Amino acid sequence: MNRHSSLSNSLFVRILYAAIPLLCIGNSSFASSAIPKDSLAKDFLFFCDKLESSHPDPYSAFGGKPYFSLARDMALERILSDSLSVNGFCDLLNEFIIPLKDMHTFVNYPNSNEVNEIRYVQRISFNVLNDGLMVAGIAEPYSQYLGSRLLAINDVPADSLYKRMEKIKPSENRADNMQNLSLWGNQDRILDRLGVNVNGNDRVYYQLLTPQADTISLELPIVEREHIADVEMARLKSSLNLPKGNLQYDFIDDKGNVMYLRLSSVMARENYRYCYDQGWDNARGDIEYHYKSVGKDMPENIEEAINAIPSFSEEFYGMLTEMKDKGAEYLIIDLRGNGGGWTPITLPSLMMMFGDDYFSKRFEVKNIRLISDLYLHKTNQTIEELNRSWGTSMKLGDYLFMDNDYQGDNIASIRKMMIQNAMTETPEILQSLDGKQLYQPKQIFVITDPGTFSAAFHYAFYLHKMGATLVGVPSGQAPNTFMEVTPFTLPCSGLSASISNTLQQFFPKDSPLAKELIPDVRIMSQDYARYNLDADTPVLKILDICRGE
Repeated sequence: MNRHSSLSNSLFVRILYAAIPLLCIGNSSFASSAIPKDSLAKDFLFFCDKLESSHPDPYSAFGGKPYFSLARDMALERILSDSLSVNGFCDLLNEFIIPLKDMHTFVNYPNSNEVNEIRYVQRISFNVLNDGLMVAGIAEPYSQYLGSRLLAINDVPADSLYKRMEKIKPSENRADNMQNLSLWGNQDRILDRLGVNVNGNDRVYYQLLTPQADTISLELPIVEREHIADVEMARLKSSLNLPKGNLQYDFIDDKGNVMYLRLSSVMARENYRYCYDQGWDNARGDIEYHYKSVGKDMPENIEEAINAIPSFSEEFYGMLTEMKDKGAEYLIIDLRGNGGGWTPITLPSLMMMFGDDYFSKRFEVKNIRLISDLYLHKTNQTIEELNRSWGTSMKLGDYLFMDNDYQGDNIASIRKMMIQNAMTETPEILQSLDGKQLYQPKQIFVITDPGTFSAAFHYAFYLHKMGATLVGVPSGQAPNTFMEVTPFTLPCSGLSASISNTLQQFFPKDSPLAKELIPDVRIMSQDYARYNLDADTPVLKILDICRGE
Protein backbone atom coordinates (compact mmCIF):
# COMPACT_ATOMS: atom_id res chain seq x y z
CA MET A 1 0.00 0.00 0.00
CA ASN A 2 1.47 3.38 -0.98
CA ARG A 3 1.36 6.51 1.11
CA HIS A 4 -1.48 8.10 -0.88
CA SER A 5 -3.79 5.09 -0.51
CA SER A 6 -3.03 4.84 3.23
CA LEU A 7 -4.04 8.44 3.80
CA SER A 8 -7.13 8.01 1.63
CA ASN A 9 -8.24 4.94 3.55
CA SER A 10 -7.69 6.68 6.86
CA LEU A 11 -9.79 9.65 5.71
CA PHE A 12 -12.50 7.28 4.45
CA VAL A 13 -12.72 5.58 7.84
CA ARG A 14 -12.82 8.87 9.75
CA ILE A 15 -15.81 9.90 7.64
CA LEU A 16 -17.45 6.56 8.41
CA TYR A 17 -16.98 7.16 12.15
CA ALA A 18 -19.65 9.83 11.95
CA ALA A 19 -22.10 7.35 10.46
CA ILE A 20 -21.88 4.93 13.40
CA PRO A 21 -24.96 5.35 15.59
CA LEU A 22 -24.62 5.59 19.34
CA LEU A 23 -27.34 3.02 19.92
CA CYS A 24 -26.33 -0.63 19.73
CA ILE A 25 -28.38 -2.96 17.59
CA GLY A 26 -28.16 -6.63 18.38
CA ASN A 27 -27.73 -8.66 21.57
CA SER A 28 -25.75 -11.48 23.08
CA SER A 29 -28.16 -14.26 22.20
CA PHE A 30 -26.60 -14.83 18.77
CA ALA A 31 -29.83 -16.24 17.40
CA SER A 32 -28.51 -15.10 14.05
CA SER A 33 -24.94 -15.57 12.88
CA ALA A 34 -24.80 -11.91 11.83
CA ILE A 35 -25.01 -8.66 13.79
CA PRO A 36 -25.56 -5.29 12.04
CA LYS A 37 -22.35 -3.67 10.82
CA ASP A 38 -22.93 -0.50 12.83
CA SER A 39 -23.17 -2.52 16.04
CA LEU A 40 -20.00 -4.45 15.28
CA ALA A 41 -18.23 -1.18 14.48
CA LYS A 42 -19.33 0.29 17.80
CA ASP A 43 -18.09 -2.82 19.63
CA PHE A 44 -14.75 -2.63 17.82
CA LEU A 45 -14.25 1.04 18.73
CA PHE A 46 -15.30 0.29 22.31
CA PHE A 47 -12.64 -2.45 22.45
CA CYS A 48 -10.00 -0.11 21.00
CA ASP A 49 -10.89 2.56 23.55
CA LYS A 50 -10.44 0.05 26.39
CA LEU A 51 -7.18 -1.12 24.82
CA GLU A 52 -5.76 2.41 24.70
CA SER A 53 -6.89 3.33 28.21
CA SER A 54 -6.15 0.04 30.00
CA HIS A 55 -3.25 -1.75 28.29
CA PRO A 56 0.29 -1.04 29.58
CA ASP A 57 1.66 -0.49 26.05
CA PRO A 58 -0.84 -0.73 23.18
CA TYR A 59 1.25 1.20 20.63
CA SER A 60 4.86 -0.06 20.46
CA ALA A 61 4.04 -3.37 18.77
CA PHE A 62 2.34 -1.46 15.93
CA GLY A 63 5.30 0.89 15.49
CA GLY A 64 3.81 3.76 17.50
CA LYS A 65 0.44 5.43 18.00
CA PRO A 66 0.06 6.66 14.37
CA TYR A 67 0.43 3.12 13.04
CA PHE A 68 -1.88 1.74 15.71
CA SER A 69 -4.46 4.27 14.52
CA LEU A 70 -3.91 3.24 10.91
CA ALA A 71 -4.35 -0.46 11.73
CA ARG A 72 -7.50 0.36 13.70
CA ASP A 73 -8.93 2.42 10.84
CA MET A 74 -8.24 -0.30 8.28
CA ALA A 75 -9.94 -2.91 10.48
CA LEU A 76 -12.92 -0.62 11.00
CA GLU A 77 -13.21 -0.08 7.25
CA ARG A 78 -13.41 -3.82 6.76
CA ILE A 79 -16.11 -4.16 9.42
CA LEU A 80 -18.21 -1.50 7.73
CA SER A 81 -17.71 -2.81 4.20
CA ASP A 82 -17.89 -6.59 4.74
CA SER A 83 -20.77 -8.69 6.00
CA LEU A 84 -19.09 -10.32 8.98
CA SER A 85 -20.61 -13.08 11.04
CA VAL A 86 -20.06 -13.02 14.81
CA ASN A 87 -17.19 -15.49 14.47
CA GLY A 88 -15.79 -13.45 11.59
CA PHE A 89 -15.83 -10.35 13.80
CA CYS A 90 -14.00 -12.28 16.53
CA ASP A 91 -11.45 -13.44 13.96
CA LEU A 92 -10.89 -9.86 12.80
CA LEU A 93 -10.56 -8.43 16.31
CA ASN A 94 -8.19 -11.15 17.50
CA GLU A 95 -6.09 -10.73 14.34
CA PHE A 96 -5.98 -6.97 14.93
CA ILE A 97 -4.22 -7.52 18.27
CA ILE A 98 -1.77 -10.18 17.00
CA PRO A 99 1.15 -7.68 16.95
CA LEU A 100 0.86 -7.33 20.75
CA LYS A 101 1.82 -11.00 21.27
CA ASP A 102 -0.44 -10.91 24.30
CA MET A 103 -2.62 -13.87 25.23
CA HIS A 104 -4.33 -12.02 28.08
CA THR A 105 -5.89 -9.54 25.63
CA PHE A 106 -8.67 -11.11 23.54
CA VAL A 107 -12.33 -11.40 22.68
CA ASN A 108 -14.00 -14.74 23.34
CA TYR A 109 -15.81 -16.58 20.57
CA PRO A 110 -19.53 -17.08 21.23
CA ASN A 111 -21.46 -20.30 21.47
CA SER A 112 -23.20 -20.13 18.10
CA ASN A 113 -24.39 -22.33 15.27
CA GLU A 114 -21.53 -21.11 13.09
CA VAL A 115 -19.28 -23.94 14.26
CA ASN A 116 -21.64 -26.32 12.47
CA GLU A 117 -20.68 -24.66 9.17
CA ILE A 118 -16.99 -25.54 9.67
CA ARG A 119 -15.65 -28.80 8.31
CA TYR A 120 -13.07 -30.82 10.21
CA VAL A 121 -10.39 -33.40 9.45
CA GLN A 122 -11.52 -36.86 10.55
CA ARG A 123 -9.59 -37.55 12.85
CA ILE A 124 -6.13 -36.55 14.04
CA SER A 125 -4.68 -34.68 17.02
CA PHE A 126 -1.18 -33.76 18.12
CA ASN A 127 0.98 -33.16 21.18
CA VAL A 128 3.55 -30.37 21.06
CA LEU A 129 7.10 -31.61 21.65
CA ASN A 130 10.44 -29.87 21.40
CA ASP A 131 11.12 -31.42 17.98
CA GLY A 132 7.67 -30.84 16.48
CA LEU A 133 4.07 -32.06 16.58
CA MET A 134 3.58 -35.72 17.44
CA VAL A 135 0.42 -37.67 16.64
CA ALA A 136 -1.33 -38.27 19.97
CA GLY A 137 -4.71 -39.28 18.57
CA ILE A 138 -5.81 -40.63 15.19
CA ALA A 139 -8.68 -42.45 13.50
CA GLU A 140 -8.66 -46.03 14.77
CA PRO A 141 -7.83 -47.65 11.40
CA TYR A 142 -4.51 -45.74 11.42
CA SER A 143 -3.53 -46.38 15.04
CA GLN A 144 -0.14 -47.70 13.90
CA TYR A 145 0.82 -44.07 13.20
CA LEU A 146 0.47 -42.94 16.80
CA GLY A 147 3.74 -41.30 17.88
CA SER A 148 4.56 -40.15 14.35
CA ARG A 149 5.96 -36.65 13.86
CA LEU A 150 4.28 -34.18 11.48
CA LEU A 151 6.45 -33.27 8.49
CA ALA A 152 3.94 -31.47 6.24
CA ILE A 153 0.27 -31.04 5.34
CA ASN A 154 -0.48 -31.13 1.62
CA ASP A 155 3.28 -30.68 1.03
CA VAL A 156 3.44 -27.48 3.11
CA PRO A 157 6.31 -28.09 5.61
CA ALA A 158 5.40 -28.08 9.30
CA ASP A 159 7.89 -25.28 10.06
CA SER A 160 6.15 -23.08 7.47
CA LEU A 161 2.78 -23.85 9.03
CA TYR A 162 4.02 -22.83 12.49
CA LYS A 163 5.28 -19.55 11.08
CA ARG A 164 2.09 -18.85 9.14
CA MET A 165 -0.01 -19.63 12.20
CA GLU A 166 1.31 -16.57 14.02
CA LYS A 167 -0.42 -14.39 11.39
CA ILE A 168 -3.79 -16.02 12.08
CA LYS A 169 -4.01 -16.58 15.84
CA PRO A 170 -2.48 -14.53 18.68
CA SER A 171 0.57 -16.15 20.25
CA GLU A 172 3.57 -15.30 22.40
CA ASN A 173 6.27 -17.70 21.15
CA ARG A 174 7.01 -20.68 18.90
CA ALA A 175 5.56 -23.21 21.35
CA ASP A 176 2.32 -21.21 21.30
CA ASN A 177 2.29 -21.20 17.48
CA MET A 178 2.70 -24.98 17.47
CA GLN A 179 -0.07 -25.32 20.04
CA ASN A 180 -2.37 -23.15 17.90
CA LEU A 181 -1.72 -25.37 14.88
CA SER A 182 -2.53 -28.47 16.96
CA LEU A 183 -5.75 -26.87 18.25
CA TRP A 184 -7.04 -25.14 15.12
CA GLY A 185 -5.32 -26.93 12.26
CA ASN A 186 -8.07 -29.53 11.83
CA GLN A 187 -10.55 -26.90 10.51
CA ASP A 188 -10.92 -26.44 6.76
CA ARG A 189 -11.10 -22.63 7.02
CA ILE A 190 -7.84 -22.47 9.00
CA LEU A 191 -6.08 -24.88 6.67
CA ASP A 192 -7.14 -22.74 3.71
CA ARG A 193 -5.70 -19.64 5.34
CA LEU A 194 -2.48 -21.54 6.03
CA GLY A 195 -2.11 -22.13 2.30
CA VAL A 196 -2.93 -25.83 2.48
CA ASN A 197 -5.63 -25.31 -0.18
CA VAL A 198 -8.41 -27.61 0.97
CA ASN A 199 -11.25 -25.35 -0.19
CA GLY A 200 -13.70 -27.51 -2.09
CA ASN A 201 -11.69 -30.67 -1.48
CA ASP A 202 -12.72 -33.50 0.79
CA ARG A 203 -9.24 -34.87 1.56
CA VAL A 204 -6.09 -33.72 3.36
CA TYR A 205 -2.70 -35.38 3.04
CA TYR A 206 -0.44 -35.60 6.07
CA GLN A 207 3.24 -36.38 5.67
CA LEU A 208 4.43 -38.16 8.80
CA LEU A 209 7.69 -39.60 10.14
CA THR A 210 6.84 -42.78 12.04
CA PRO A 211 8.64 -43.95 15.21
CA GLN A 212 10.30 -46.54 12.95
CA ALA A 213 11.78 -43.66 10.89
CA ASP A 214 9.57 -44.36 7.85
CA THR A 215 8.10 -41.41 5.92
CA ILE A 216 4.48 -41.97 4.97
CA SER A 217 1.64 -39.99 3.40
CA LEU A 218 -1.71 -40.38 5.09
CA GLU A 219 -4.99 -39.32 3.46
CA LEU A 220 -7.77 -38.22 5.82
CA PRO A 221 -11.28 -37.01 4.92
CA ILE A 222 -12.79 -33.61 5.73
CA VAL A 223 -16.30 -33.94 7.14
CA GLU A 224 -19.05 -31.86 8.73
CA ARG A 225 -18.87 -31.44 12.49
CA GLU A 226 -21.72 -33.87 13.13
CA HIS A 227 -19.79 -36.69 11.46
CA ILE A 228 -16.42 -36.30 13.23
CA ALA A 229 -17.20 -38.93 15.85
CA ASP A 230 -18.43 -41.44 13.28
CA VAL A 231 -14.92 -42.90 13.42
CA GLU A 232 -13.40 -44.06 16.71
CA MET A 233 -10.16 -42.37 17.76
CA ALA A 234 -7.09 -44.20 19.00
CA ARG A 235 -5.10 -42.25 21.61
CA LEU A 236 -1.87 -42.57 23.56
CA LYS A 237 -2.44 -44.46 26.81
CA SER A 238 -0.69 -44.27 30.16
CA SER A 239 0.81 -47.18 32.07
CA LEU A 240 0.61 -45.12 35.27
CA ASN A 241 -2.32 -44.60 37.60
CA LEU A 242 -1.70 -40.95 38.41
CA PRO A 243 -3.95 -38.64 40.47
CA LYS A 244 -6.22 -36.75 38.08
CA GLY A 245 -8.03 -34.05 40.06
CA ASN A 246 -6.65 -30.63 40.87
CA LEU A 247 -4.49 -30.62 44.03
CA GLN A 248 -4.62 -34.43 44.27
CA TYR A 249 -1.37 -36.16 45.20
CA ASP A 250 0.09 -39.59 45.93
CA PHE A 251 3.34 -41.52 45.98
CA ILE A 252 3.92 -43.15 42.59
CA ASP A 253 6.84 -45.48 43.32
CA ASP A 254 7.00 -48.69 45.35
CA LYS A 255 9.25 -47.20 48.05
CA GLY A 256 7.22 -44.07 48.78
CA ASN A 257 10.13 -41.92 47.70
CA VAL A 258 8.51 -40.02 44.80
CA MET A 259 5.47 -37.82 45.41
CA TYR A 260 3.33 -36.72 42.46
CA LEU A 261 1.09 -33.63 42.66
CA ARG A 262 -1.41 -32.82 39.93
CA LEU A 263 -2.16 -29.13 39.45
CA SER A 264 -4.67 -28.72 36.64
CA SER A 265 -5.38 -25.10 37.62
CA VAL A 266 -4.12 -22.49 40.08
CA MET A 267 -7.58 -22.10 41.57
CA ALA A 268 -8.52 -23.08 45.11
CA ARG A 269 -10.59 -22.06 48.12
CA GLU A 270 -8.33 -19.09 48.81
CA ASN A 271 -9.07 -17.14 45.62
CA TYR A 272 -12.79 -17.99 45.58
CA ARG A 273 -13.12 -16.71 49.16
CA TYR A 274 -11.15 -13.55 48.37
CA CYS A 275 -13.24 -12.63 45.32
CA TYR A 276 -16.52 -13.28 47.14
CA ASP A 277 -15.47 -11.32 50.23
CA GLN A 278 -14.28 -8.40 48.06
CA GLY A 279 -17.55 -8.28 46.13
CA TRP A 280 -15.96 -8.93 42.74
CA ASP A 281 -18.23 -9.30 39.72
CA ASN A 282 -19.39 -12.86 39.11
CA ALA A 283 -17.64 -14.21 42.23
CA ARG A 284 -20.60 -16.49 42.92
CA GLY A 285 -20.73 -17.49 39.24
CA ASP A 286 -17.08 -18.58 39.42
CA ILE A 287 -17.86 -20.76 42.44
CA GLU A 288 -20.84 -22.27 40.62
CA TYR A 289 -18.60 -22.97 37.62
CA HIS A 290 -16.09 -24.74 39.88
CA TYR A 291 -18.75 -27.12 41.13
CA LYS A 292 -20.03 -27.74 37.62
CA SER A 293 -16.51 -28.47 36.35
CA VAL A 294 -15.87 -31.08 39.06
CA GLY A 295 -19.34 -32.63 38.67
CA LYS A 296 -20.56 -31.91 42.19
CA ASP A 297 -23.69 -30.25 43.58
CA MET A 298 -22.99 -26.86 45.12
CA PRO A 299 -24.22 -26.34 48.68
CA GLU A 300 -26.91 -23.66 48.94
CA ASN A 301 -25.09 -21.86 51.74
CA ILE A 302 -22.26 -19.87 50.13
CA GLU A 303 -19.91 -20.25 53.12
CA GLU A 304 -20.38 -24.01 53.04
CA ALA A 305 -19.78 -23.99 49.29
CA ILE A 306 -16.51 -22.08 49.66
CA ASN A 307 -15.29 -24.17 52.61
CA ALA A 308 -15.87 -27.40 50.67
CA ILE A 309 -13.46 -26.34 47.91
CA PRO A 310 -9.93 -27.70 48.46
CA SER A 311 -7.42 -25.21 49.82
CA PHE A 312 -4.07 -24.83 48.07
CA SER A 313 -2.15 -24.24 51.30
CA GLU A 314 -3.95 -26.99 53.27
CA GLU A 315 -3.41 -29.61 50.57
CA PHE A 316 0.23 -28.62 50.17
CA TYR A 317 0.76 -28.78 53.92
CA GLY A 318 -0.77 -32.25 54.03
CA MET A 319 1.38 -33.45 51.13
CA LEU A 320 4.65 -32.10 52.55
CA THR A 321 3.83 -33.58 55.94
CA GLU A 322 3.42 -37.03 54.37
CA MET A 323 6.71 -36.60 52.50
CA LYS A 324 8.47 -35.50 55.70
CA ASP A 325 7.11 -38.49 57.65
CA LYS A 326 8.45 -40.89 55.01
CA GLY A 327 11.63 -38.95 54.25
CA ALA A 328 10.60 -38.87 50.59
CA GLU A 329 13.24 -37.24 48.40
CA TYR A 330 11.45 -36.34 45.17
CA LEU A 331 8.44 -34.21 44.31
CA ILE A 332 6.86 -34.02 40.84
CA ILE A 333 4.52 -31.08 40.22
CA ASP A 334 2.59 -31.66 37.00
CA LEU A 335 1.48 -28.38 35.38
CA ARG A 336 0.62 -29.76 31.94
CA GLY A 337 -2.43 -28.03 30.50
CA ASN A 338 -2.72 -25.74 33.53
CA GLY A 339 -4.21 -22.50 32.18
CA GLY A 340 -3.49 -20.53 35.37
CA GLY A 341 -5.55 -18.79 37.99
CA TRP A 342 -4.17 -16.88 40.97
CA THR A 343 -0.41 -16.64 41.52
CA PRO A 344 -0.75 -15.35 45.13
CA ILE A 345 -2.25 -18.61 46.39
CA THR A 346 1.04 -20.41 45.58
CA LEU A 347 3.14 -18.23 47.92
CA PRO A 348 2.43 -20.27 51.08
CA SER A 349 3.70 -23.43 49.37
CA LEU A 350 6.99 -21.70 48.56
CA MET A 351 7.30 -20.57 52.18
CA MET A 352 6.62 -24.13 53.39
CA MET A 353 9.31 -25.63 51.14
CA PHE A 354 11.98 -22.93 51.26
CA GLY A 355 11.33 -20.81 54.35
CA ASP A 356 13.16 -17.49 54.44
CA ASP A 357 15.37 -18.64 51.55
CA TYR A 358 12.45 -17.70 49.32
CA PHE A 359 12.52 -14.09 50.56
CA SER A 360 16.32 -13.96 50.29
CA LYS A 361 16.31 -15.13 46.68
CA ARG A 362 16.97 -12.54 44.00
CA PHE A 363 14.37 -13.13 41.27
CA GLU A 364 15.00 -9.91 39.29
CA VAL A 365 11.35 -9.85 38.23
CA LYS A 366 9.66 -6.57 37.36
CA ASN A 367 5.94 -5.89 36.91
CA ILE A 368 4.50 -2.61 35.66
CA ARG A 369 0.76 -2.14 36.14
CA LEU A 370 -1.36 0.56 34.51
CA ILE A 371 -4.07 1.96 36.78
CA SER A 372 -7.25 2.29 34.71
CA ASP A 373 -11.00 2.40 35.17
CA LEU A 374 -11.15 -1.17 33.89
CA TYR A 375 -8.65 -2.37 36.51
CA LEU A 376 -10.49 -0.54 39.30
CA HIS A 377 -13.78 -2.08 38.16
CA LYS A 378 -12.23 -5.55 38.22
CA THR A 379 -10.97 -5.08 41.77
CA ASN A 380 -14.21 -3.40 42.89
CA GLN A 381 -12.60 -0.26 44.27
CA THR A 382 -12.28 3.46 43.60
CA ILE A 383 -8.99 5.23 43.01
CA GLU A 384 -9.32 6.71 46.51
CA GLU A 385 -9.76 3.26 48.05
CA LEU A 386 -6.79 1.94 46.10
CA ASN A 387 -4.57 4.78 47.33
CA ARG A 388 -5.64 4.25 50.92
CA SER A 389 -4.92 0.53 50.80
CA TRP A 390 -1.57 0.94 49.02
CA GLY A 391 -0.46 4.13 50.75
CA THR A 392 -0.05 5.86 47.37
CA SER A 393 -1.30 8.99 45.64
CA MET A 394 -1.85 7.52 42.19
CA LYS A 395 -4.30 8.69 39.56
CA LEU A 396 -5.80 7.09 36.46
CA GLY A 397 -3.16 6.49 33.81
CA ASP A 398 -0.30 6.14 36.31
CA TYR A 399 2.01 3.13 36.34
CA LEU A 400 2.83 1.14 39.45
CA PHE A 401 6.33 -0.39 39.34
CA MET A 402 6.75 -3.60 41.38
CA ASP A 403 9.46 -6.19 41.90
CA ASN A 404 9.67 -9.48 43.77
CA ASP A 405 13.00 -8.93 45.51
CA TYR A 406 13.46 -8.06 49.18
CA GLN A 407 17.21 -7.43 49.18
CA GLY A 408 18.30 -5.13 51.99
CA ASP A 409 14.97 -5.46 53.80
CA ASN A 410 14.41 -7.03 57.20
CA ILE A 411 13.36 -10.56 56.24
CA ALA A 412 11.46 -11.16 59.48
CA SER A 413 9.40 -8.00 58.92
CA ILE A 414 8.78 -8.92 55.27
CA ARG A 415 7.74 -12.43 56.27
CA LYS A 416 5.32 -11.11 58.88
CA MET A 417 3.76 -8.71 56.39
CA MET A 418 3.48 -11.39 53.69
CA ILE A 419 1.76 -13.83 56.06
CA GLN A 420 -0.67 -11.14 57.20
CA ASN A 421 -1.64 -10.39 53.59
CA ALA A 422 -1.26 -13.87 52.09
CA MET A 423 -4.12 -15.71 50.40
CA THR A 424 -3.91 -18.74 52.65
CA GLU A 425 -6.06 -20.95 54.84
CA THR A 426 -3.04 -21.80 57.03
CA PRO A 427 -1.64 -18.52 58.42
CA GLU A 428 -1.02 -20.09 61.82
CA ILE A 429 1.15 -22.81 60.25
CA LEU A 430 3.21 -20.24 58.36
CA GLN A 431 3.64 -18.20 61.54
CA SER A 432 4.71 -21.25 63.54
CA LEU A 433 7.42 -22.09 61.00
CA ASP A 434 9.07 -18.74 61.87
CA GLY A 435 10.99 -18.63 58.58
CA LYS A 436 12.04 -22.31 58.67
CA GLN A 437 11.11 -24.94 56.10
CA LEU A 438 8.30 -27.35 56.77
CA TYR A 439 10.00 -29.77 54.41
CA GLN A 440 12.17 -29.29 51.33
CA PRO A 441 12.38 -32.29 48.98
CA LYS A 442 15.85 -33.21 47.77
CA GLN A 443 14.75 -32.51 44.19
CA ILE A 444 11.62 -30.95 42.73
CA PHE A 445 10.57 -31.62 39.14
CA VAL A 446 8.04 -29.39 37.38
CA ILE A 447 6.41 -30.66 34.17
CA THR A 448 5.35 -27.98 31.67
CA ASP A 449 3.86 -27.86 28.19
CA PRO A 450 2.48 -25.07 25.95
CA GLY A 451 -0.73 -25.12 28.00
CA THR A 452 1.15 -24.15 31.18
CA PHE A 453 0.00 -20.56 31.25
CA SER A 454 -0.35 -17.39 33.33
CA ALA A 455 -0.28 -18.19 37.08
CA ALA A 456 0.88 -21.75 36.28
CA PHE A 457 3.80 -20.31 34.33
CA HIS A 458 4.60 -18.02 37.27
CA TYR A 459 4.64 -20.98 39.64
CA ALA A 460 6.93 -22.95 37.32
CA PHE A 461 9.25 -19.95 37.00
CA TYR A 462 9.54 -19.31 40.75
CA LEU A 463 10.07 -23.00 41.49
CA HIS A 464 12.77 -23.11 38.82
CA LYS A 465 14.51 -20.09 40.32
CA MET A 466 14.43 -21.89 43.68
CA GLY A 467 16.24 -24.88 42.13
CA ALA A 468 13.50 -27.06 40.65
CA THR A 469 14.15 -28.97 37.42
CA LEU A 470 11.83 -28.11 34.52
CA VAL A 471 10.81 -31.09 32.38
CA GLY A 472 8.80 -31.17 29.17
CA VAL A 473 8.05 -28.50 26.57
CA PRO A 474 8.25 -24.70 26.90
CA SER A 475 5.16 -22.86 28.06
CA GLY A 476 3.20 -21.02 25.39
CA GLN A 477 3.56 -17.93 27.57
CA ALA A 478 6.59 -15.72 27.10
CA PRO A 479 8.52 -14.76 30.29
CA ASN A 480 8.52 -11.13 29.11
CA THR A 481 4.92 -10.39 28.21
CA PHE A 482 1.67 -8.70 29.20
CA MET A 483 -0.29 -10.19 32.06
CA GLU A 484 -3.54 -10.50 33.94
CA VAL A 485 -7.02 -10.84 32.54
CA THR A 486 -9.11 -7.68 33.02
CA PRO A 487 -12.59 -8.69 31.84
CA PHE A 488 -15.36 -6.60 30.30
CA THR A 489 -18.27 -7.03 27.90
CA LEU A 490 -18.74 -5.51 24.45
CA PRO A 491 -21.96 -3.45 24.63
CA CYS A 492 -23.71 -4.48 21.41
CA SER A 493 -22.79 -8.11 20.81
CA GLY A 494 -22.45 -9.06 24.48
CA LEU A 495 -19.17 -10.80 23.71
CA SER A 496 -16.81 -11.18 26.67
CA ALA A 497 -13.33 -9.73 26.30
CA SER A 498 -10.20 -8.89 28.25
CA ILE A 499 -7.35 -6.37 28.24
CA SER A 500 -4.04 -7.02 30.04
CA ASN A 501 -3.20 -4.53 32.77
CA THR A 502 0.42 -5.44 33.58
CA LEU A 503 3.74 -5.69 31.75
CA GLN A 504 6.04 -8.31 33.24
CA GLN A 505 9.78 -8.68 32.65
CA PHE A 506 11.42 -11.87 33.91
CA PHE A 507 14.62 -11.65 31.85
CA PRO A 508 16.64 -8.87 30.18
CA LYS A 509 14.99 -7.82 26.91
CA ASP A 510 17.85 -9.18 24.78
CA SER A 511 17.95 -12.56 26.55
CA PRO A 512 16.99 -15.60 24.43
CA LEU A 513 14.86 -16.66 27.41
CA ALA A 514 12.72 -13.51 27.20
CA LYS A 515 10.27 -15.23 24.83
CA GLU A 516 10.56 -18.88 25.78
CA LEU A 517 11.55 -20.60 29.03
CA ILE A 518 13.38 -23.74 27.91
CA PRO A 519 13.04 -26.81 30.18
CA ASP A 520 16.16 -28.39 31.66
CA VAL A 521 14.99 -31.79 30.44
CA ARG A 522 13.45 -31.45 26.99
CA ILE A 523 10.98 -34.13 25.95
CA MET A 524 11.37 -35.28 22.33
CA SER A 525 9.56 -37.74 20.10
CA GLN A 526 12.34 -40.30 20.68
CA ASP A 527 11.53 -40.18 24.40
CA TYR A 528 7.99 -41.31 23.63
CA ALA A 529 9.39 -44.06 21.43
CA ARG A 530 11.66 -45.17 24.27
CA TYR A 531 8.72 -45.43 26.68
CA ASN A 532 6.44 -47.28 24.23
CA LEU A 533 4.42 -44.15 23.36
CA ASP A 534 3.20 -43.77 26.93
CA ALA A 535 0.98 -40.71 27.41
CA ASP A 536 2.89 -39.94 30.63
CA THR A 537 6.36 -40.22 29.13
CA PRO A 538 7.61 -37.10 31.01
CA VAL A 539 6.72 -38.75 34.34
CA LEU A 540 8.38 -42.04 33.36
CA LYS A 541 11.54 -40.17 32.39
CA ILE A 542 11.58 -38.39 35.76
CA LEU A 543 11.17 -41.72 37.57
CA ASP A 544 14.24 -43.01 35.72
CA ILE A 545 16.16 -39.89 36.76
CA CYS A 546 15.14 -40.47 40.38
CA ARG A 547 16.45 -44.03 40.09
CA GLY A 548 19.73 -42.73 38.70
CA GLU A 549 19.13 -44.15 35.23
